[in-house]
Amino acid sequence: MTRHPKLALGLIFALALLARFALIAMLYTPDLTRFQSGDWELYRIGGEYIRAEGDFSNSLFLLRPPLFPVLIALLDGDGQAVLYTNVIIGAAMAPLAVLFARQVKLSMGAALAVGVIVALDPANIAYSAWLGAEPLANTMFMIMLVALLHAVVYADGWRALAWAALAGVALSMSVWSRPAAYLIWTGLSVWLVLVYRRKWMVIAVYALVSVIGIGAWVVHNGRVFDNYTVSSVGAYSMLYYRAASVEHWGSGDDMDAVYLRLAARVEEKMGRDPSKVNDLTRHTHYAGSSELTDAMMETALETFKKYPAAYVFTIPIGLGRMYGFSSQIPNWMRPLEVLWNLVFVAGTAVGLGYAFRRRECLLLWITVLVCGYYTVGTLVAQTSGMDARMRTMLAPLMAAALVYGVIAFRTQRQGAV
Repeated sequence: MTRHPKLALGLIFALALLARFALIAMLYTPDLTRFQSGDWELYRIGGEYIRAEGDFSNSLFLLRPPLFPVLIALLDGDGQAVLYTNVIIGAAMAPLAVLFARQVKLSMGAALAVGVIVALDPANIAYSAWLGAEPLANTMFMIMLVALLHAVVYADGWRALAWAALAGVALSMSVWSRPAAYLIWTGLSVWLVLVYRRKWMVIAVYALVSVIGIGAWVVHNGRVFDNYTVSSVGAYSMLYYRAASVEHWGSGDDMDAVYLRLAARVEEKMGRDPSKVNDLTRHTHYAGSSELTDAMMETALETFKKYPAAYVFTIPIGLGRMYGFSSQIPNWMRPLEVLWNLVFVAGTAVGLGYAFRRRECLLLWITVLVCGYYTVGTLVAQTSGMDARMRTMLAPLMAAALVYGVIAFRTQRQGAV
């Protein structure tokens, strides 16, 4: 199969599709409730608003960027069509993982193994067969990585510049789908300039296109909502997921009391009457002006300072959720998925250890930078209300490190015989 790479990529894509459609067949109900969370309703309303008004002036777009609602609008709000489209988009992660593995200098056979792992990764299966923005965001992110590495490491002349521009566009589209990646270009650009100095112009093109694309949405939010930010979800999550968890563990109070107390503190900072706070108040903080964002951030930071031990204590809880299990996987499969994830994470760590010792700097640093960015960024924003959905975009990098580790271990054993 390694002699026919296009056929191999097609077969891996087909395997990924088969696994995702199998999960849909296993969980299917006509109302599609098993493939969504509360976010789907917001996205669906966003799609309807785009069709009706033709713009992004609804406040929900401050919380949720517009690309996935645009896709919903193009598909007439048909949930089944969106679900199947997401499966196709999400399945593309598997062949993209093969391309990524080749670019970090794995052999074709090893790269195909990486693609198979991503095709069968339970978290990626679950969150491709899903009515959310993750398939679009993750696939665009992988296109960015593949295009960026090709531009900097392999291409020359105008082709390198074109690939760099494509990488910037793909990153922008990932951020327009889900805002998590909006700062990744900074660390990647600095690292690449340090390692590939002669490609500084190529890297500058990538950075410039990324800034223009992401900045355009920031300017839109500033002009329309008086809040120059990619999304208000970061401040909301930091307060009502991360800080709420910290205060729950630190104070011993139940979550309802914690939510009311945090919402009251935000309302007081906004100059409003905290005595009027109720169970619904925090939901009004989803989107608003920069003053509201600042009030939520200030309240969260105050909570972290008040309960530093609880802040540290909740970090491993968040890591366990992020790398441990997927809420969308059926309960009877949970032990198998947890075992898979333990092997996946351990194999990644072993592979990175071998890469460090053997000075495989490209595989090592791209994996460390990207995985570090997403892991730290996620744990800063929340440690509760999440699961392996938060690491689905990392599967190709983790799989490449794991496969490299297996090959390095076998080579070491054979050399010792």
